[in-house]
Amino acid sequence: MKLELSLAPRAFESCTKFGFPRRAAVAMSVALVAATFLCQGCVVVPVRAPTRTNGLAGKMEKVNLDFLQAGKTTRQEVTEKLGETDTSVKDNRLFLGRWASSKWGVLWMVAGNNTGAGGWNRAWARHNVLISFDDQDIVQEFRQLPDEDLVKQLSAWVAEGHGQPLDLSAPIELPVDHRHGSGRCIPGTLVLSSDSLEFREDEKHGFKIPPQQIRDIQLTSIGHGDKSDARYMNETIHFMQKTNVGGKMTIRVDVPTVMTLVKYLAQTRSRQQLANSNPAGNNSSVSLGTLIPARTRDARSVR
Repeated sequence: MKLELSLAPRAFESCTKFGFPRRAAVAMSVALVAATFLCQGCVVVPVRAPTRTNGLAGKMEKVNLDFLQAGKTTRQEVTEKLGETDTSVKDNRLFLGRWASSKWGVLWMVAGNNTGAGGWNRAWARHNVLISFDDQDIVQEFRQLPDEDLVKQLSAWVAEGHGQPLDLSAPIELPVDHRHGSGRCIPGTLVLSSDSLEFREDEKHGFKIPPQQIRDIQLTSIGHGDKSDARYMNETIHFMQKTNVGGKMTIRVDVPTVMTLVKYLAQTRSRQQLANSNPAGNNSSVSLGTLIPARTRDARSVR
């Protein structure tokens, strides 16, 4: 049996900072009593909540992209208005902003044998905005996109020849958290070289392979952790052959690390294609699509 409890959204729009917790507690109590005496099982109640937004450094005001105009908005304006979302991706003609927002949550209750328990969990969504600039630091195009499209869009950016290539004359070390099958995250290090990808954790899980053995990289919701924290995301690297961690590995990384891995995959595959005298081959299995021009994409008033 499912019991729904309706609370008027308007009440939350004008409540004080104590109003929402009080109303949520009342709603949970009523539903918990109902679940205890009317059924044996659980009740899930979606409830609208005051909007919250988290940038890279914590709480911030709601993000609004209305000011963005292709051919008019300057990089300085972008920095001033979206600075709290800046992921610190270092590319001269690209700004990558990221934030998390929540405007609803779930009250849950479990009951049985005249006893019950319950709680409240906010629901969070993560957002990204890619903004490219011309050589005069004027917005050229932009797109607001979810996490599942981020790798594809960054790959398209790199494939089009934008941004600075990685300097692989010396190995690049990237600290990561490796998510094991048990769900535990263990600190490790990816070492990127021109002829190898090495993972250092312990003797059991460490490995070293040619970069051409990387099949693709994808962002994943597996073990997503705290979705209110916009700084990190989980990325799964798939391999063409099994390694000491299996045919794939999931790591917790920040956005600059994602960008570095996208560039690394593109550069090492490009070199392999040149070595095979096949410049017309596929650049990357994750490089599809281009940035959508601002005039064709409505990325306004994001919550």
